[in-house]
Amino acid sequence: MNVTTEPRDNRQLALTIEVEPERVEKALAQAARRLAQKYKVPGFRPGKAPRAVVERMLGKQALYEEVIDQLGPVVYKEALEQHNIDPFGPGEMEDFTMEPMVFKMLVPLAPVVDLGDYRSIRLPYIEPTVDEHDIEHQLEHMQENQAIIEPVGDVPAEVNMIAKVDIEGTVEGESFISKQSGVTINLYPPLDRDEEMLDFSAPIIGMTPGEDKAFSLVVPDSDRYGEFRGKTADFNVHLIELQKRELPALDDALAQTVGDYETLDALKDVIRAELRTNLVREADHKYSDQVIDAIVKGATIEFPPQMLTSEVDALIERTEKRMKDQNMTLEEYLKALGKTDEEYREELKPTAEIRLKRGLVLNELIKAEGLSVADEDVVQRIIEMAQMYGERAAEARKAFLSDENRQSIMLDLLSSAGLARAVAIAKGQAPDKAEAVVPAAVESADATEPAAADTAA
Repeated sequence: MNVTTEPRDNRQLALTIEVEPERVEKALAQAARRLAQKYKVPGFRPGKAPRAVVERMLGKQALYEEVIDQLGPVVYKEALEQHNIDPFGPGEMEDFTMEPMVFKMLVPLAPVVDLGDYRSIRLPYIEPTVDEHDIEHQLEHMQENQAIIEPVGDVPAEVNMIAKVDIEGTVEGESFISKQSGVTINLYPPLDRDEEMLDFSAPIIGMTPGEDKAFSLVVPDSDRYGEFRGKTADFNVHLIELQKRELPALDDALAQTVGDYETLDALKDVIRAELRTNLVREADHKYSDQVIDAIVKGATIEFPPQMLTSEVDALIERTEKRMKDQNMTLEEYLKALGKTDEEYREELKPTAEIRLKRGLVLNELIKAEGLSVADEDVVQRIIEMAQMYGERAAEARKAFLSDENRQSIMLDLLSSAGLARAVAIAKGQAPDKAEAVVPAAVESADATEPAAADTAA
């Protein structure tokens, strides 16, 4: 068997495999016997028809297709072993000739990542601060939740009151709002009104309970109103009752009502701490993405196109799952977007490439830094995850302890350690490189999982 190789761009290798004629003849004879068993040849018992008769009945192409199916994988494997080629994934047949029998295969090779001088990367980290206005907004929500609503009697409707009405509306004689009873309408001041919503506040303000009123409003030019958008609607309203909302004072009593707080200042401290925790989490996530992107920018990354295809497949699978949760199929989703499957795949490619490069860089950094995860850390993580299942914790722990799940959890922890090290490098706080070797499981793991998922845009 004669095998030649030709390097291609993007970590691919072209293999040309020429099979010796004697082996081809033997394979054709075996193929004829198999086909004679599979198909009934008149005048012959199953498997006993001569090759010439089988070839005459089914055609020479049928024999060669049988040979390709049986001999192709064998000679491909032999060619890889002969040249010590370790493919990253399944090879693809580019071409095939029958006489002489030549297989032309395209083999994807493992990705190659050169991180460059990644340890010199420095990025400023801006410590997030809590805006005191956000604390005030939180307190205002608490006031709203603790508000006391009570009737105000037969007085004219004013801003910030709550009106209970019977209402119906038509547009050019067609029903726009069928008659509804006891509808609650908040009478907002002008500056607080939503321009995309029908505003009943202005015509109701000034009415007294028991009063009827007819008025017209232009329907906002918004998709939510469909065929009625932009048209004039005529309404009839009967005011049943007016109520007012009394907000409690912002004082220690409010703090004691909403929780176990002695003073308003104590409540503010808790709100401030919660807001800061959320801000730090968001800032840290954004910063880690920026760090990985900076390393990607300075790295040299080569990967076979099959890896990008797999990453696009993963994104599509994630979309399918999200649509399924919304009782919708991917086909229905794409139809709503007005896109074909191929157009959607093309649209996903830039995001998939970012995810892929981030994952490859992070995994290479883990190896370069000699990071590893201790078995006790994996066990501790499993215990923490199992505790979330309450009464089913023991059952969950048993499931997490399976080899597959332990491997997945270990890779998650390793990715987190890699991100933490990248962040420490960018802040100028990283220790010297560790001398430990990353576990073999990491070397053989898919370079895009879970690292790519953890650093996805």
